Amino acid sequence: MGWAGAAMAIQSIRQIAKPILISLSPAGYKSIAIDLRTNMYVWAVPLTEFPADPGEVRVGTYPIAGDDPGLAGSQLGIDPLLWMIGLHAYPLGPASWLRPGDKFRLKWWPDFDLLPHTPTQALLIKKLAGSMMTVDKLAKIAKVDQLEAQQVVNALSLMGALRRLESKNSAPMQPPTSAEYDLPDRSRGRHVRRGG
Repeated sequence: MGWAGAAMAIQSIRQIAKPILISLSPAGYKSIAIDLRTNMYVWAVPLTEFPADPGEVRVGTYPIAGDDPGLAGSQLGIDPLLWMIGLHAYPLGPASWLRPGDKFRLKWWPDFDLLPHTPTQALLIKKLAGSMMTVDKLAKIAKVDQLEAQQVVNALSLMGALRRLESKNSAPMQPPTSAEYDLPDRSRGRHVRRGG
């Protein structure tokens, strides 16, 4: 299952009001600790050594009190990590919470100084800032392979950087949450332009 299970866990846990720390353990690597309250993570491995296909990635969750201390160690902003997970989680198609025919538009600019990216990926992100469009249209406008466009959309979606207009036969905007928890207040203050 690799990064797909990790991506789905992050996407689902974001919808739970109760604070939860996440641990991701890619096979052969030290664990990643994520605190979604602060959108920070700790990992001894630099993103330049990110394992594209680690095989198994074990996911652990740890409910905490909202005022409990967060992560120990040198903390980093989560967006570049989510970008890398999103690029590699679904190499053959859309992320499990997205459907063909959905339309997307960029909500905020990622920080290109922090985000490991290719010129083609930067072009795709810039095109998504222009208007709401399907992945197929994005690929045609940018003159790139549709699968490459889909991977960028997957990554930006996991980061929370996209607006999404669902297709008629689409999945819900977010995966359903456990009945044990209430849905969070959606005002997150992340709808502003960030970075350059």
